Amino acid sequence: MKDFQADTYIVDENIADTMSWLLQHQDCFDELHFDVQQQELTVTHVAGVDQIRVGMYLTAKYGILVTS
Repeated sequence: MKDFQADTYIVDENIADTMSWLLQHQDCFDELHFDVQQQELTVTHVAGVDQIRVGMYLTAKYGILVTS
């Protein structure tokens, strides 16, 4: 079972779970965008814009979103 409250998360194929984790950590990013046609999730945060992909490591430990 996934812990969406945890400070860290590893992205898998389930985009709904990734979005659920991100929504639990809204204070660490500015904007969330999902392109339905391309099936791409992007997040805008203090360090720029990241496309979220399967296998990425996300952390909200530092009050900002950090991606691998």
